[in-house]
Amino acid sequence: MKTTTSTQVTHYEVQKKRRESLLEEWKGYHKTVVRRSDVTMVDVPSRRTRRGVYAGWDGDRPTKNLDATVHELDPGVTTTIHRHSWDAIMFVEEGSGWTEIDGQRIDWRPWDTLHLPSWAWHRHGNDGDRPARFHTWSVEPMLEQFGVALLEEGGDTPVKDLPPRPRQVEPITGDDPYARRTQRLARQYEGTESARLVTRFEDVRGLVTKRGARSLFLVDKSIGYHTAGLSAVMHELAPGLYQSRHRHGGEAWLYGVSGEGYSIIDDVRHDWAAGDLVVVDHWQWHQHFNASKDKTARLVRVHNFDALYDMMRILMDPLNLFEELPTLDAPDLTGVVWPDHLEGRPEG
Repeated sequence: MKTTTSTQVTHYEVQKKRRESLLEEWKGYHKTVVRRSDVTMVDVPSRRTRRGVYAGWDGDRPTKNLDATVHELDPGVTTTIHRHSWDAIMFVEEGSGWTEIDGQRIDWRPWDTLHLPSWAWHRHGNDGDRPARFHTWSVEPMLEQFGVALLEEGGDTPVKDLPPRPRQVEPITGDDPYARRTQRLARQYEGTESARLVTRFEDVRGLVTKRGARSLFLVDKSIGYHTAGLSAVMHELAPGLYQSRHRHGGEAWLYGVSGEGYSIIDDVRHDWAAGDLVVVDHWQWHQHFNASKDKTARLVRVHNFDALYDMMRILMDPLNLFEELPTLDAPDLTGVVWPDHLEGRPEG
């Protein structure tokens, strides 16, 4: 049967329009600095907490990769228990309390950092006499995009009566394609149940980097964590100084822990203070400055590089997805006297 070409809307036009409209929509969602004052705390009766969303679908600031949430827990309160298919990083801002992860209780105080693994039952408690506040960053939006974001509630059921974490397949001996898959997945799973869960802030030690800051690892595979790509580090900027400029694929999320400063992002200045969240979008040149002449400023930087970024590097090769200036424009930190890293830490 012969056909004659006629003007129609083809898949090319449909897909092109859809992709263009998606990018325009998401550019409208992006906000570089979310002020603490912009975050509304809301009672969450089902969890016995208060929660505020810096960025993420739950707070009408949609994201596709990470989300950022602040939680408040009153004295004498224990949350219900739940688990989910994504993992998260938890940073304690003030107060003291504890988190139970698969039945293991971990006490915490300000600036301690915990990892909440995927499928681990967890709840939080406050045995103190004043409210506690902590922040979480997770990859829930990315898993939701892939259709594998699963959430399961446990109420007040003891952990011993709840289903255990799903276990990876046991490796099958052999060299056929399926055996190879089981062996690869089993190797990837090794160490997850014994991996590190907490970084006590008094135990960390900062090292001055070539980029111009004193940095302290909080969550990273190099210090014993087994995350699905999440990492966290605290950057401390010297009085009146800054980090060198760079850019990369994937986002960088930076939470102001103490001090005040500003970030130059694609030649635009964005001021921030303690309690603010700075979101550096992918492939933007950025540089962070300490506005104070006599005190350091601290930022907690969260990345999802070990998963999303590595995948992007492979998919977009030969594009270089991490770029610095040929000669780093970092300050000379020779002679800078850094304060004790615990200075300024709130009492628990």
